[in-house]
Amino acid sequence: MTKAGFASLMLVLIVASPVAQTNESRLRSADAVRATMPADVARQLAAFGTEFDGEIAAQTAKIYASQPRVYQPSEIKVAKNLAYGPHERQQVDIHTATRRSERPMPVVVVFHGGGLVGGSRAATANVADYFASLGYVGVNGGYRLAPDAKWPEGARDVGAAVTWLKTHAAEYGGDPEQIFVMGLSTGAYHVATYVFMPQVLLPGTARPAGALLLSGPYSFDFKAPSKGELAYFGEDRSRWPDMVIPGHVTRGDIPVLFTTAEWDNARYLWPQAAVYKELIDKHGARPRYRQSLGHNHSSQLLSVGTPDTSVSRELVDFIERTVKR
Repeated sequence: MTKAGFASLMLVLIVASPVAQTNESRLRSADAVRATMPADVARQLAAFGTEFDGEIAAQTAKIYASQPRVYQPSEIKVAKNLAYGPHERQQVDIHTATRRSERPMPVVVVFHGGGLVGGSRAATANVADYFASLGYVGVNGGYRLAPDAKWPEGARDVGAAVTWLKTHAAEYGGDPEQIFVMGLSTGAYHVATYVFMPQVLLPGTARPAGALLLSGPYSFDFKAPSKGELAYFGEDRSRWPDMVIPGHVTRGDIPVLFTTAEWDNARYLWPQAAVYKELIDKHGARPRYRQSLGHNHSSQLLSVGTPDTSVSRELVDFIERTVKR
C-alpha cells in the first residue's frame, strides 16, 4: 500500500471511530435515554430542584394536565366507590377496558401519596386508566388518613383492599392470583409496610403477586418529624423505631420494583437503599431498582398514560416479567 493510500485509510478509520464523534453527536446519543420526556417538561421539572412540597406538587400536576394521553377516555369504564371496609375512604374504583380480554388479566391497584394526612384517589386515576387501556384491571385505591387512622392502619387498609380484590377481581375480568400493588410516596410506605412487615397485619390478609414502590418515605426524621408523621405515628417517640421499614423486613419473597426520581430529595433515597440492601442481605431477594430520569417526586405517576413512557414502560415490564401465565 502506498503512503497516500495508507493515509487515506487512516483518515477513514478516524472519521468512523466513536472516538472521533463530535460532542454534539455524543450528546444526542446520551439524550436518547430521556427522549420520551418533552423538553419543556424536563426543563420545568429540573427548575424545581430536589425540594418538594404542596406547591411544587400542584405545579407539577398542572404541567401534566395539558399532556396528551395514549388512550381515549371512551375506552375505559369505571365502577366507582366500591367499599372494602366501613370507612368512607376504604373504597376503590375499578377501571376496565370497554372490551375485555377473554382470559383473566392481572390486576394493578395503586395508592396515592399525601403525607399521611392528605391526598385522594383523584391524583392516581390516570394510572388505573392507563392499565385498563392495556387490558389489565386497573384499581384506584383509597385508605384512611391520620389522625383518624394511626400506624399501622394504612398498611392494613392496603391489605384489606387486596383481600377484597382477591374475592371480587374475577367479576371485572381480573385474575385474583395476579394482584399487583403499587404506591407513590406515603402510598408506597403503606404498601411497603404491608409487603415487608406481615407481622403487623390482620390474620387472613391476602398477599400480592408483586409490589411497585415509587419514592416511598420508608423511614423518617426522628429529630424533626412532620405534623403528618406525628399524627400517624403518635406522640410516644419510644415506639417510632419499630414503625420504619429498614431493619424490620420479615418477608422478602414477594417480587418488588423500587423507583426513586432523579429530582427526589435525599430523604427518599437512603431509606430505599437500606430496604433494598436488607432484602438482599437477609432474605436473598433480587429486588429491581430504577431511577426515573428527569422526574421529580410526583411526576413519575403523573406521566403514566402520556407519551412519556420512561416510567410506565418500566412498570409494565416488571409486571409482565413477574406475572404467572
